Amino acid sequence: MIKFENVSVLYPGAAEPALKNLSIHFNQGEFVCVLGKSGAGKSTFIRCINGLQPVSEGTVKWNDKSLSEMTPKENLEIRRKTGMIFQHFNLIPRMSVVQNILTGLFGYKKSYENLLGLFNSNERMSALEAIDQVELTVEPTRRVENLSGGQKQRVAIARALIQNPNVFLGDEPVASLDPGTAERIFHLLKETHIKRNLVSIINVHDVGLAKKFATRIIALKKGRLIFDGAPEKFDEKLYAETYNQ
Repeated sequence: MIKFENVSVLYPGAAEPALKNLSIHFNQGEFVCVLGKSGAGKSTFIRCINGLQPVSEGTVKWNDKSLSEMTPKENLEIRRKTGMIFQHFNLIPRMSVVQNILTGLFGYKKSYENLLGLFNSNERMSALEAIDQVELTVEPTRRVENLSGGQKQRVAIARALIQNPNVFLGDEPVASLDPGTAERIFHLLKETHIKRNLVSIINVHDVGLAKKFATRIIALKKGRLIFDGAPEKFDEKLYAETYNQ
């Protein structure tokens, strides 16, 4: 479904590429965790998947069609069907829980509807259903700035769910959470993944979480792929190589 062919990314002014000649593919139903030190290229990799980060060399394909060859309409459809969960949530603090979740529908709405906050009753009901799905026990009208880290993350996940995605991307989605909350969030992500038969690709620092929840682990080091395989095969030697220990 998603395929990288010899992908490299070099940022302006950088001495070394953030990604180096990366070739890999992902299929429906896989729950993939991406490991690596800070600066290994994980965020760049995730952002290349849906075209948020253009590639310098190589090709990213969805269903055998290159992102760079897609029409604007086709690219919009990719964005619509990709739920993205960010490390720092990317919520609007002064807006309510339900208003933030409804922003997940912006790709389906006209510009003036987004600007004026025009959502119909079915869309608002979908937002409330997403709140129930993520087990968020706060008033939908509560401002996001008054929520805890774990609650904000649930809002971010609900915003991704309302898009009805085929693909879930996570860029360190539990990095700012305590271990207990992080594990509960991963349980929620995995349950949602299974129910919807998604492709889920998630950057994570916690190797324990990756080995517990992933069906596949990949590891990056200085922009290169150094491991791609089953979680149980990511052993102490590979851990040391990945994290320079």
